[in-house]
Amino acid sequence: MNAIDQSDYLCSMTVPQQILHLLRWEIRAEWQNRYALGSILLYVIATTVLVYFAVREFSAMTYNALYWVVLFFGATVAGSRSFLREGGRRHYYYYTLAAPEALLVSKFLYNTLVIFVISLLAWGLMNFFARTNFVSETGYFLIAVLLGSFGLSAILTFVAALAARAGGSSTLMAILSFPLVVPLLYLLVNAGGHAVGLTSGQEEQYLLLGVAIDLLALAVGLVLFPFVWRD
Repeated sequence: MNAIDQSDYLCSMTVPQQILHLLRWEIRAEWQNRYALGSILLYVIATTVLVYFAVREFSAMTYNALYWVVLFFGATVAGSRSFLREGGRRHYYYYTLAAPEALLVSKFLYNTLVIFVISLLAWGLMNFFARTNFVSETGYFLIAVLLGSFGLSAILTFVAALAARAGGSSTLMAILSFPLVVPLLYLLVNAGGHAVGLTSGQEEQYLLLGVAIDLLALAVGLVLFPFVWRD
């Protein structure tokens, strides 16, 4: 399918079809440029190794805190790349073809997948260096990780769009994202604390509040992104 046929094909799609098409497009583009994804995974590995060199002896508290620190910075690196390819003429190309909501959701789904992979990699590396798995509530921990991946992706994808439209400044990305992710990180650290046996009594509340923050972040992004994208 040539570029003209592909453009007509994309324009004729419904929004859900555009989301799936753009998601496949995103995955294919990343696979063809694998060094970018590899650099993110290498960053996570290097960060975890440095954490091990600094701590050496892990406790449940340090394990939980450092895990979310590694995940947050890995997710930030992944999220900051969301709209690198959409600058200049590519922005106008997408502007004329795809619904803004379809573009945002496709980026969000891809980032959620990448951040979840990062979270599993970080978990495995932390277990390897700690020489034990401090997580006693595995199912609960995985749910918290999935909610964390969802929420971080929703926040960082939209913030990356703002930063891209403002010139792609990584400094702006950090300034905008940090205050937005603090409430989510607070819940994730507490949920992780329950999973490693540090706290008890409010485990369901942490997850419910996490779901609320995730949905709110995604909803705000869907409402505001069309205005940002058409600016």
